Amino acid sequence: MSSVEDYRARLASLQGSWDTLSLLSHLRGDGADMSGTRQAFEALANDLVHSLSEETYKKAMLALRAKAQIAIDVIVRNLFERTADIGFLAIDDEIRDYLRQRRRDGSQAGELNDRLRGRFREYISKYSVYHDVVLLDTSGEVLVRLDERYEVARTSHELLKKTLTTRQGYVETFGRVDLLPDVERTLIYSFRVGEGSRTEAVLCLCFRFDDEVKGIFAKLRAAEDWSELCFLDEHGTVLASSDAWQIPIGATVPLVLDTGGRIVRFAGREYLAVSCRTQGYQGYMGPGWLGHAMLPIEHAFDAQTGADGKHISRELLAALRESETIFSPALRKIPVQADAIQRELNRTVWNGNVRLATSTDSSSDFTKVLLREIGNAGRRTQETFERSISELQETVVSSILDDARLLASLAVDVLDRNLYERANDCRWWALNGALSRYLSQGGGDRDPSEILRHINSLYTVYHDIVLFDSEGCIVAVSNATHAGKVGSIVREPWVAATLELRDSQQYAVSAFAPSVLYNGQHTLIYGAAIRNEARRVVGGIGIVFDCAPQFTAMLRDALPRTESGELVSGSIGLFVDAHMSVVAATSRYQPGDTIDLPREILNTNEGAPQTVCMNGVHYAIGVRKTSGYREYSGMGVFSLILIPLGAATEHVTLRRAEAQSHRRLAAHEAVVDVATFYCGQQRLGLMRDEIVEALDGTQIRPIPNAPAWHAGLLMYREAPLPVIDLGRLLNAGRGSDARNVIAVRAAGTGQLFGLLVDELADIPEIAVNRILPVGEMNTRGAAILDRAVRPEHPEEPVLMLMNIEQLLIYAGAAGFKLAPATASDTQLEAAS
Repeated sequence: MSSVEDYRARLASLQGSWDTLSLLSHLRGDGADMSGTRQAFEALANDLVHSLSEETYKKAMLALRAKAQIAIDVIVRNLFERTADIGFLAIDDEIRDYLRQRRRDGSQAGELNDRLRGRFREYISKYSVYHDVVLLDTSGEVLVRLDERYEVARTSHELLKKTLTTRQGYVETFGRVDLLPDVERTLIYSFRVGEGSRTEAVLCLCFRFDDEVKGIFAKLRAAEDWSELCFLDEHGTVLASSDAWQIPIGATVPLVLDTGGRIVRFAGREYLAVSCRTQGYQGYMGPGWLGHAMLPIEHAFDAQTGADGKHISRELLAALRESETIFSPALRKIPVQADAIQRELNRTVWNGNVRLATSTDSSSDFTKVLLREIGNAGRRTQETFERSISELQETVVSSILDDARLLASLAVDVLDRNLYERANDCRWWALNGALSRYLSQGGGDRDPSEILRHINSLYTVYHDIVLFDSEGCIVAVSNATHAGKVGSIVREPWVAATLELRDSQQYAVSAFAPSVLYNGQHTLIYGAAIRNEARRVVGGIGIVFDCAPQFTAMLRDALPRTESGELVSGSIGLFVDAHMSVVAATSRYQPGDTIDLPREILNTNEGAPQTVCMNGVHYAIGVRKTSGYREYSGMGVFSLILIPLGAATEHVTLRRAEAQSHRRLAAHEAVVDVATFYCGQQRLGLMRDEIVEALDGTQIRPIPNAPAWHAGLLMYREAPLPVIDLGRLLNAGRGSDARNVIAVRAAGTGQLFGLLVDELADIPEIAVNRILPVGEMNTRGAAILDRAVRPEHPEEPVLMLMNIEQLLIYAGAAGFKLAPATASDTQLEAAS
C-alpha cells in the first residue's frame, strides 16, 4: 500500500525529531518533559498506520465485491426471462400445427419446414438474445432449426433425456453441445412440446452467452481497471472470463465465499478475490453460478482519487470527519486523540514560555529556540495525522462516488434490459394465431382469457394483459379482478398508437402516467397490433407492467451494501425524468413527486456536481441516463443512486496560524511579553506577568443559575478556580470544543480566576510603541479590550489586549467571585 508506506516513512522521520527534542529537553531541564508526548505520538502513529491499512484494504474489497455481485445478479435477471421464454414458445400454435401435420403426413415437407423456420426467424428478430432455435423429436433427430449452417442430423447430448424426464418445466444446459459443434460452450434452454400428456418433441433456445457476458463485463470494467471478472460453477471452474489470457476458461480458481474476501494465489500471482452468490430474482436463483472478482495485489491499492478528488471541497471533507459511513470508530478517534495530545503539548510549551519570559538564565535563548522547535514538531506531527486522514477520506469519498456511478449504471442497465423484454413480449404475443382468429372471427376455438392468464402465469412481472379490438374495446384480460373491464373502451393514447402500427416489428408504449388498467397508478403499457391473415389490423394486445414493485426492486438491487451484505443505511435509489419528477423510488417519494435537487446533476458530463445535500444529509450521487439495450432505445429516464456520507453540520475552521512578528527588535526598544490566544476568530492577549499557567479545562463543573459566561469551577491546587467563558462574555462565539483554561492572577490581591479560551497561540516580544489605546467606547467588549497592537503586515490579524481590571469590574458586578490566594500562590508570586 504505497500511500500507507509513504505516511509510515513520514511518521518515522518525525519520530526521530521527537527523540532528539525529548533528549535535549531532558538535558536542559526546562520543565517541558517531552517523553510522555513522544510516547503518545509514537503509539498514535502505530494506530494510524494500522487503521490506514485496514481502511484501504476494506475499500478495495468492497469495490471488488460490488462488481462480482452486480455481474452475477445481472446475468441471473437475464436468464430468468429465458426460463419464461422457452415455456411460452413451447406452446406456440405454429409449432403444434407443424407437429400435427408431420404426424398426419408422416414426413417433413420442405414447405412446412420453411414456414416453421420463418416462425423461428420472426421470434429471433424480436428476442435477439438468441442465435438459434432447434426443434428435436423424442429420439434426438433435428426436425427444424433456424441456423441452417449446421448440418447436424441428430443429438446424443444428455439434455434430450433430461428434458424428456424432468419434473420441471424447462432444462438449462451449459457447456459443449453437439448441436453446435464449433462452439466451445453454449447455454441452451429446452422444453417438452406436445398436446395433453403426450410429448412429441423438444424445443431448444440457444442463448448468445458469450455476447451477453462480454457486455456485462465491459460495463463493470474501465479501460484502466486491473480487476478481472468471472462466472464460476460450484467447484470454482471458470465458465466465463473478462480476460481469458489472465484467467482462462476451464481453469479452477479458489472460491472465496468469505464475507470480506481474502488474498489468494492463482497462476503464480497473488490476488485480492471475492466470490458472490446471486440474490436471485422473482424466486429464480439461476444455474447455481457464482460471480467472482480478482484484483492483482500489486495494483489493488493504486491511488484512485484522480479527478474526482479535485471536486471534493475541503469544507465538505471537514464536515464529514465524524461520519460513521466514511470511517471506522478506531480511525475517527485518531484525530481526536492527536488533538488532545497537541493541546497538552501547546499548554506545556506555552507555560514554558511564560516561565522563560522572566528568566535571567544566560541560556534562555537556547531554551526559547528549543521550546519553539518542540511546538513546531507537534504541529508538524498533527498536520501529518490530519493530512493522512484527509487524503484517505478524499480517496474513500472518491471511491464512494465511483460506487454510486457504477450502481447508477447498474440500475439503468437492469431497467433497459427489463423493458427490452417487455417490448419483445408484446410483439411476439401479438402474433398468436388464436388471438388473431378470435378478433377476426368474433370468436374462436380457444378462450382468449385463458391464453392471457397462462402467459401471465409465466411472466409474473405484469399486472394485467389485455386484448382489445379495433375500436379499443377490451375483449379479454388476464387479471381476474379486472373482468368487469371487459366490454369497456380504453381511450388512453397508447391504444390509438398501437392500432396505427405498420408491421410486426413495431410496438407502442404509453407515457409513464396513471392508467385505469393499473388502478389509477403510474405505469408503462406496451402495445402491439394484431393482424388477420390479410394483414389488416383487427385489434391489439396491451401488457400492463407492474411498475411499482418491479421498479422498486430494480433500484433496491442497485443500492450499495455493507461487508455483511446488508443495504447501506440511508441510501436512496431513484428513477426520475428530465424534470426531476419521480418515476420510482426506494424511499418515501411517490411517482409524480418532484425531487428538490438542481437539474444540473442530470448533466452526467465531467464537472457535474458529485455530492449533494438533501434533508440535512450529505450524499455521494451517481447519475446515469438510460441508453437502451440491443435494439431497444430505452425509456429516457435517469437513475440516481444516493449514498449517505454524513450529516450536514456547520463546521468552523479555527485560525491556527500564529501571527508572529519576526522583525528584529532594536536594542533600545522597550518591549513587553504578551501571551496570546484565540476566542473564536479573535486573537487576544494578556501581559505575561498577569498569567500563572495554562490548564486543561475538561473537568470544569458548571454552577446552577450562573450567567451563561460563567463556565463553572475547576479544581486547581486543591481549591476551586472560578472560570469565565471569555468567548461568551465577548460574544466571540465558540470556534471549537477545545477546553483551554488560562489561570490569571488579579493585580494586588493575588486572587486567581480562569479564562476559558479556544486555542493557545505564541508569546511574542512586542515593542511598547506598537501598543495603542482603542479609545472611549461604551460597549462592554470595548471596555475589556482597551488596547490593540498595530499590525506590521496587512495580512496580520489585529491583536487585542485585555484589561483584567475592567473584566473583573464587570464580572464582579454580576456576582462573580475570585478564588482566594493560597500560600503556594503567594510563595510562587514572591519567587517570580
